[in-house]
Amino acid sequence: MSNESKANQDLKQLLINKVSETAISSQVQSAGNIDVNLESNISQLLKGETTSLKLVGEKIIAVKDIHLEKIDISSQDLSLDLTQALLGKITFEQPGNFQVKLVFTQSDCDRLLNSEYVRTLLQNLSLTIDQQSASFHLQESECNLEQDGKLFLNTTIVLNREQQIKTVRFKIALQFYQAGLGIKFMGSRYLGDQTFDLDEIIAIMNKVRDLLYLRHFANEDLALNITSIQIEDQQLMIKGNTQIKRLPDSISQSIKSMSAQINDE
Repeated sequence: MSNESKANQDLKQLLINKVSETAISSQVQSAGNIDVNLESNISQLLKGETTSLKLVGEKIIAVKDIHLEKIDISSQDLSLDLTQALLGKITFEQPGNFQVKLVFTQSDCDRLLNSEYVRTLLQNLSLTIDQQSASFHLQESECNLEQDGKLFLNTTIVLNREQQIKTVRFKIALQFYQAGLGIKFMGSRYLGDQTFDLDEIIAIMNKVRDLLYLRHFANEDLALNITSIQIEDQQLMIKGNTQIKRLPDSISQSIKSMSAQINDE
């Protein structure tokens, strides 16, 4: 290949990458930096075909109250609707398979825990206590990410049981190991005068355990399988494989369907 041909190819690839960065950047509120490497050529791209995609973003605000320190996405053999992508709507002709790495700082986690999306996801978690139906939800949560996979969660648990509401401030300590496949509870304690009965706290902790071990979620738009959860240098890192048919038009709708699945666990 001549130097001129190589220069033209490099220029086309740069153009492809910049168009892709513009389309993908339109999907987030803001980003400190987004780098996209979309291996393709003009004729392929016009058909909606690519060889591979590599995306790395830093300081991402995806939607309100969902902030990420870093996002790393890769995929092979994508087929997307280019016209829709340029309009800011990412739609795949065939389901896209992606390898995803998400990195959250401690402040990112605090913001996420108190976001409307998590409130929707974790509202009215169902329980059975002494053969009676009950529910609880979390509010005013904050976490500390420590070394060796340790996480400390301070939260207010609101329990609705037999038409009575009990509000208790609580601290939970746990540790992830084997890339998050194993989770060890390291203790808990009350942060105020209010307490739970023994059967109440057992039921709540069992539900929390089930939530922490939830690794797979699917709806009509996407399927997500979490492969790794790690805490290093006060950052939470989640890796997973996801298949996306289209990016949901409404994040809240996907959150609601996930919430329904959680309560079916």
